[in-house]
Amino acid sequence: MDTADLKYNDRQIRVFISSTFRDMQEERDYLVKYIFPQLRKLCESRDVVWGEVDLRWGVTDEQAAEGKVLPICLEEIKRCRPYFIGLLGERYGWVPDIIPPELLETEPWLKEQFEGRKSVTELEILHGVLRDPKMAGHAYFYFRDPEYIKGKSSDFASEDAQSKEKVRILKQQIRAKQFPVRENYPTPEALGEL
Repeated sequence: MDTADLKYNDRQIRVFISSTFRDMQEERDYLVKYIFPQLRKLCESRDVVWGEVDLRWGVTDEQAAEGKVLPICLEEIKRCRPYFIGLLGERYGWVPDIIPPELLETEPWLKEQFEGRKSVTELEILHGVLRDPKMAGHAYFYFRDPEYIKGKSSDFASEDAQSKEKVRILKQQIRAKQFPVRENYPTPEALGEL
């Protein structure tokens, strides 16, 4: 790697955005349309390249069918380190049926987590933040006000009682690690302001 490449990489911010998909579309859309362009412009004014990784567009149906969702997510998190944004509402998210054996070889911590039937969102948060104390100061979490889902479709609520408890425990773990958490934002616009 030459000096020019090193300088470029030092002046780049890539942020991984982690959330469940069905219930966080409005937040993700608002960030992508209104907030991230402002951040990109600010970074460019300081000769820094801004980029966000939002995998709701980055994983094909074919990759999902082949069990590549989790490996792709974990690899993108590594590429974005140390920057991570976690958005949590009242939904726990998709729990994969299997974890590819080759991924278990490279990420042995997943074996224990898989036995506990963790969602991809929780695995992203564990991999990206909770298992790495060096992430303090670089990872931020935003918890939506539970009242927001009143009158919304079932896509916004926990899948079942067990999932509801898992979301509650995950939020507690994040709070206990003392990462910056903004609680009870009422709307996507309020999230954007934060």
